[in-house]
Parts: sequence; C-alpha cells; structure tokens
Amino acid sequence: MSRIRQIGMAAGTFSIALGIGFIMQNGNALASRFGGEETPEQPAPFLQEAPETAAQLPDDTLNSIDAEVTPIPVAQAGMLMAEAPEIAKPEPVTSAAIILPEAAKVPVEQEASVQLAALDPEDMPVVENDATAFAEVDCVPTMVAKADLAASVDLSVNAPCHVNAAFIIHHQGMMFTATTDDAGLANLIVPALAEVAVLIAAFEDGNGAVATVALPDFSSFDRAVLQWQGNTDVMLSAYEGDANFGDDNHIHIDNPGDMSRLESAEGGYLIRLGDETANNGLMAEVYTFPSGIVGTVADVVLVAEVQITDGNCGQELSAQSIQVSPTGKTSALDLTMVIPECDAIGDFLILQNMFEDLTLASR
Repeated sequence: MSRIRQIGMAAGTFSIALGIGFIMQNGNALASRFGGEETPEQPAPFLQEAPETAAQLPDDTLNSIDAEVTPIPVAQAGMLMAEAPEIAKPEPVTSAAIILPEAAKVPVEQEASVQLAALDPEDMPVVENDATAFAEVDCVPTMVAKADLAASVDLSVNAPCHVNAAFIIHHQGMMFTATTDDAGLANLIVPALAEVAVLIAAFEDGNGAVATVALPDFSSFDRAVLQWQGNTDVMLSAYEGDANFGDDNHIHIDNPGDMSRLESAEGGYLIRLGDETANNGLMAEVYTFPSGIVGTVADVVLVAEVQITDGNCGQELSAQSIQVSPTGKTSALDLTMVIPECDAIGDFLILQNMFEDLTLASR
C-alpha cells in the first residue's frame, strides 16, 4: 500500500476537506478547459472506476499533511475519540470521485463543427482503395511446377491479367515462347535439364513468376536441346542404333516417338516446345533417351538439320544446342550461318558438331 493511501486511511476526515479544496483550487482551470469556445474534451465515462482522489493532490498539500499528522499513542486513542464530536459517516462515492460545477459540465450538444475546409488537401494522406489493391495482387502471375514422368515438369501458369499473351519460359539456358488462353492460363510439359529445376515465366511487360521442383529420376535420362528463333525449319534428329533417314528409329518432329518408348526402354522420344503462331517466337526441340534404364546397348547419333525452303533460303540462321548428361554435366554450342540460296530448296543441310553422339557402351 502506497504512502499516500496510508495517510488517507489515517486521517479520513482530511480526504473530504482536501477534496473540496481541490475543487476550489482547480475549479477555474476546469471551467476554462470544459466551458471555453473550443470543442470540449469528453470526460471519462461515469461507468469507469473513479480514480483515487489522494493520487491527484499537489506535492505541497501532501507535505502539509506530513507536518500536521503525528502518531497517536494507543493509550490516548480512546480518550481522543471520546472527546471528539460525532462526525456523520460520508456516503461512499459510487459513480465519480469529483463532482464538477455547472460550468465544468460538458454540454449535451456539440455546437462546434469540424472545419474540414481549413485542411490543406495536399497534406492529407492518400488512402489506397482496397478493391484496387486486391486487383493488383490478383494480376500478379503465378506458376506451379510438379514432377512428371521421365524427369519432366508439369507446369501451370496463371496470369488472369495477361489473356492471350505471349511469355517466355527460361530453364537452364533453354528458352521458348508460350501463350496464355482466354482465361490467362497455360499448361505445359517441359523436360527438365537439372535435377532441381528452376523455371521462370517472363511476360513482355516485365511481370513474371518462378517455380522450382525436384526430379528424383533425372539421372536416368540423357537430353539434347536444339533451339532457334522464328520460322527457320530447323529440326533435331536422333538416329538410334543403325537407323537411317526416314526409318522408324529415326526420331524427329514428324516421327517423335512417345512416352511408351521410354517406359519400355525401347528408345527415346522428342517434343517441340514453343508457339509457332507467335511473331518471331523462340522454339526448342528436346530429345530424351532413357540411358539409365535401356535394356540393350545402343548408340544414338544426334544431328541438327535444316530443310531449305523458300522462307529461309539465303537467310541468316542462328541456333544453339544444349546437351545434358544423367550426371548433370551440361554443354552448349552457338551456331550462326547463312542458309544456301533458293536454288537448293527442298534439300536438307546437316549442321555438323552441334552434339556429341550418345555412345552408351562406353559408359
């Protein structure tokens, strides 16, 4: 119990006198505070507990109490109490510790109005519209990557504010163009070029998304990538075993094979990535061979070929090859050349040394 409350208990009669004195000493200040022309401040609701009156006494008042109150011996207490006149017991205070004079009461109606016109509009904070904020968040593209068969990635892109929009997928140096549909969605199957695949979707306005996924069966496959830009009629060919041009084991875009060849360890398959309808889009072909599970020893000859057409004859060609082994070792080669003139339309041009052949017997 604090010293102030001890004094208050020892001299009960002083609390009433001091409470009255407090009002007399501070009445003018309270009237000035609550009864002026300025908008009055609301006092604490009467339902709240009343503050302790003694806690609001000035320091000099407390000093005077210390000077006037002296200890009374127990033997004399009864004599003093007998001679003291009977004092009526004050009623307990239940709603407020201090009763304010009429001048200090808060008027029921607030006559002073808020002067908004006096505020400088430039100084007012800008409040962001919640609906606009949510719309901006919803416009951010998202991408989800899941591990699929044959160390491939099942990729889902959601870009509701990029409807029918072209974007570029980046993965380990491989790049190709894709396009969202009428709802801003795109679903792709991408052969992985790393055991932990990181894929990036980049839109022309600078927005994009990133996804990462681990491929536990990555070490079972060899991969070869040929990529280019525009319509150049470039293709990747894989001659498995003793296959010749046009044989069943000659894997190319017109004879790509399928996933069943991998599952049965019969051979590889090829997939073309990219939107051929996109203006000057990036294209890529990826050949996958199940070198880790193949049942028979076989060699695969990998070549890049170009068919000379009236659309590419005499034009400059830029292409790049990427090759990834089951160990994750990656090699890349850039090629820039001029395609023969249009009198060679219909012929095929073999691009030498773009890939290393898969000689599985030496592994």
